[in-house]
Amino acid sequence: MDFKVVVFSDNVLKGFTNFDLQKLNEIFANCLVDMEKLDFLPIEKSSSFVCENNNIIFSENENIDNLIIEHYSQLGSEKEIIDEQIVVFKKRDYKTIFIPLESDMNLLTKILENSESKVCKFHVFGMDKNLIISNLEELKKEILDLKYKIITKNIISDVYVSYTGEDNLIDDKQVKIASLFKNNMFSENDLNLENIIFQLLKMKNLSLSICENVTNGEIISSLLKENIGFENVLKTAQIKFFDKFDNDFLHKQTTTLLQESGCDIAIVTNGKIEGNVFNFVFTIADKNEVHFYKCNFTGNLKNSIAMAKNTLLYHVVKKLRQNDFVF
Repeated sequence: MDFKVVVFSDNVLKGFTNFDLQKLNEIFANCLVDMEKLDFLPIEKSSSFVCENNNIIFSENENIDNLIIEHYSQLGSEKEIIDEQIVVFKKRDYKTIFIPLESDMNLLTKILENSESKVCKFHVFGMDKNLIISNLEELKKEILDLKYKIITKNIISDVYVSYTGEDNLIDDKQVKIASLFKNNMFSENDLNLENIIFQLLKMKNLSLSICENVTNGEIISSLLKENIGFENVLKTAQIKFFDKFDNDFLHKQTTTLLQESGCDIAIVTNGKIEGNVFNFVFTIADKNEVHFYKCNFTGNLKNSIAMAKNTLLYHVVKKLRQNDFVF
């Protein structure tokens, strides 16, 4: 199903009101709905808008009634109100949905989801999007009603898959889909890398210290932002400038952090920028061993740092999930 999305709001256009496009994309992906077009228009343009096929119209609550009156002849006779906030009109097989900007966007899920399909979500790290598509297309030969959507950002892909099945049961189809991602999958629910790290640290009664150089505090900030109470497992958080890049220096920084902070696990990041290449090095260590990781990212520095952060967090999750932290 395709929807045209229109946001009628002077406040959004002027930057006074935030519109969470990322959240909308996640809802569409979770419901396996396509966004045919997205427009941001001033409220004065609303009268010229034509409701054709499927539409989702956002505006301030004070404008919704006038928008419905303006387009009433195009909307159809079937009308439904969801949680006293969202108004849905049906005309033949098409829907026009009016949703106030002040409402919880998650309410859209009630309208867009297909109750006859089971939707699974997989978080996948570092797997090429084309390979994911190729694997899923091959599986469609076996699971004929399989549909999917993929949102990829900063080396992580959120894969949404639907097929006919009972929602709360893990079946053979779900197992086959999960097997496509092998060791790259780190979650089958809404938990992100930061959440998983916090849960594992608490479960294993471990503390963490972090010293960041080139990542500018992004790792520390992300862990604290995504987890209420993360400061309870965080022994030390440091941001330092290093002028050395060899492994011996990084090893010394890591063991010193372990000893001085008294933590169970220490993380130290280092690296340098050469042209448009971000050379990233980091360590993950416990009291028995220091593990080194190296990777390179090319392009926009902000995106490179975000990918570096996710790479480090993914490897921390892998380490924490082992029965023994040391290989």
